[in-house]
Amino acid sequence: MEREQLWVIAYDSPSNKRRRKLAKLLEGHGVRVQWSVFECRLRPEEAGLLKQRLARLIQHDADSVRLWPLPAASCARTGHLGRPVATAEWSDPVI
Repeated sequence: MEREQLWVIAYDSPSNKRRRKLAKLLEGHGVRVQWSVFECRLRPEEAGLLKQRLARLIQHDADSVRLWPLPAASCARTGHLGRPVATAEWSDPVI
């Protein structure tokens, strides 16, 4: 199995409906860290599938989705100021 990589994904759309759909899709893959910014830990095949799904949701002439892969060395140096962000860690067993 290939290693997961942290991705920062941000989106913008003039459509409330598409923004809701983008948020719902990304909530299933990561943690919302800002209103339209998510951090997602993805394996390469998951990242590819997510990009395809995002591309199908947006209107290419009106919306914008940006994806930044972060190398592990950069993640170790990431800083944070302000209120804490909830993490996507499971404490209960998944059945």
